Amino acid sequence: MESNTENLSDSSKNDDSQIEDIIVDAIDYKNKLIYEFPCNERMRSMLRIEHLGNRLHDLAHVNQPESHQSALRTLFELYDLLGNRADIKNELLQELDRQRLQLIRYSGQPGVSEEQLSILVKEIAKSHTSLSSVPIRLGPHVPEYEWLSVLRGRSGVPGGTCQFDIPSFYTWLKRPAHVRASNISNWLAPLTPLLDSIDLALRLLREGSQAMPLEAPNGLYEFALEGRQVLLIRIIVDKKPEVVSEISANKHLIAVRFRELDKHLHLKSTNRTVSFYLALCNF
Repeated sequence: MESNTENLSDSSKNDDSQIEDIIVDAIDYKNKLIYEFPCNERMRSMLRIEHLGNRLHDLAHVNQPESHQSALRTLFELYDLLGNRADIKNELLQELDRQRLQLIRYSGQPGVSEEQLSILVKEIAKSHTSLSSVPIRLGPHVPEYEWLSVLRGRSGVPGGTCQFDIPSFYTWLKRPAHVRASNISNWLAPLTPLLDSIDLALRLLREGSQAMPLEAPNGLYEFALEGRQVLLIRIIVDKKPEVVSEISANKHLIAVRFRELDKHLHLKSTNRTVSFYLALCNF
């Protein structure tokens, strides 16, 4: 699907010839670290939900009881985040609408594949329809709601899920791994359309922007936006030698500072020139 978005993005490259001259076509991500910075509250919420969804998926596929216990804690974090942002579903629907309209504008432009365009528009429409009926709070639509609610309450207490606190949870953890994994999958299922929609929206956003190779003398770099609208900033840097990327931005300027970790994990300045890639995402 990555090539679909790249083909469509070709027609948007003529916005700024200065950037166009230094854009690269492909990056080998195998040995890279990717730092992302959201430029508004909607992007910030989407990235946090994506992070929790990915963590939950990874933990649920490890067959150890401790991993499934951590997966349930992550599920509760996800529901807490959604409960605190009751408007996130409407904001995501608006984001999908925005991206759909952006894709439609590409129709008929030179170099745009109408077939691939149609596939992406239909994919967005399908996600939009599925998302509309998603419940974003843990409730009676989950058959084990009462048991999960008790466990959710005890999970906030240090050591609060011991065998003598919730014997039924201890018993559940002793069930076969495939049974526990199936339960977790069922409890996550109501949120799957939401997670899939966020995955689609962020994928289109990331793949719709290409990265520029840049250098940061002494680990410092500033980039003037000059009126560009950016939703998500991405910094791609080599894993070795290791650096930490700190990003800040306002409507005028992006500031990137690279620092190093000492043996005690304290951040310290670097005096070397750091090569990196910058992507300004606003598909």
